[in-house]
Amino acid sequence: MKRLLYLSVDGLLEPLGFSQVVRVIEGLAARGWRYDVISLEKRKDLTDPVRVHAVETRLAKAHIRWTRLEWNEAGGASAAASNLGALTSTALRRVRQGGLDALHARSYVAATAAQAVWLATRTPFVFDTRAYWIDERLEDGKWFTTPVRLGVARGLEHQLFACAAGVVTLTELQAQDVRSGQFGPLGERPVVCIPTCADYDDFARRPLDACLAVPADLRARLDGTRVLGLIGSLNRSYCVDETLRLSRLVLERDATAQVLVLSGQGEAWTQAANRAGLDPRRLLIRRAHHDDMPQWLSLIDWGLLLLVPASRAKRASMPTKLAEFFAAGVRPVQSGCNDEVSQWVRRAGSGLSLDSLDEQTLTQAADAIVRRHASSELDLARERTRAHFSLEHGIRRYDELWQRVFRGA
Repeated sequence: MKRLLYLSVDGLLEPLGFSQVVRVIEGLAARGWRYDVISLEKRKDLTDPVRVHAVETRLAKAHIRWTRLEWNEAGGASAAASNLGALTSTALRRVRQGGLDALHARSYVAATAAQAVWLATRTPFVFDTRAYWIDERLEDGKWFTTPVRLGVARGLEHQLFACAAGVVTLTELQAQDVRSGQFGPLGERPVVCIPTCADYDDFARRPLDACLAVPADLRARLDGTRVLGLIGSLNRSYCVDETLRLSRLVLERDATAQVLVLSGQGEAWTQAANRAGLDPRRLLIRRAHHDDMPQWLSLIDWGLLLLVPASRAKRASMPTKLAEFFAAGVRPVQSGCNDEVSQWVRRAGSGLSLDSLDEQTLTQAADAIVRRHASSELDLARERTRAHFSLEHGIRRYDELWQRVFRGA
């Protein structure tokens, strides 16, 4: 039985870390892979004893040892170095204690720590990329702002791929980049696409009376209406103005339609909706715990996923919400990110993929949303996407990857 050390800069107490790390390593533990995990957690999450105990108990049942480090949130190079140093030193200490066969590094930062451990101990690691991290910083105008800094960063990036025993990507687009030798030759080392996953059983659509996490008055209000869902934070990845414009166009065409926003940024969404002229009487803004998200998604008919246009960085992106929408029977309205996201929306056959966000396209999308009533295609969309986006199949692909890694070793 092989024992693996998982390194994550995404906190397990955060929704993303819980859904994409905890659920995955639980499944792998059930297949015989013994995991320890080191994660960087935000202070606000660490001060929630109920949440900490719940995650710790869940991991312990799967015989997973969890080491929590506090994320340095000061920002800047010194905080980044502090986080990397803490992750590296803790991982190195754990490996030197013995009993670990390999490392599973989630993200560029975690892979940098894993590479340092590999250099010191020759313990192999899998590079679970999660993004094109350098390109994301470039598009944000951060960090690599001179040719010298960018050249150094690219050199270090190539070294991560060169040292890794295997590579995981979120998209086939990035997998093709890696296989083609853009980061150097990989030889026989495996490169596997494993997208963001959703538990299709947990996220299966429920009748309203089974959504007990949602207040009864809200369920009654939304019963029989057309519900548009806006999920998550306001950030640069999303075309917020166009999202709210499309929402307004739908509300103008359907007097019963409602907009449900699920976010921890309620005030920011309220201000943005007011600027866009949305009727506040038809706007509901709530904060939903991740564990309750399957029930909340059961209330939503259309999930708006209007993302910034495709770019080099976005070739490696796959929104977690897309898998959850497919699993929960929510029709996605998508634009941007990359061609692979658009292809999956079209392949599913339940939602809309928009080629642009001009006024004519948004108007046509609003008309299509209002005309669509039949739900027969939702089950078909689940089946068409399950083999790619479901948690069960993601766990199977990780299992196969680790078997290949150790056969190669």
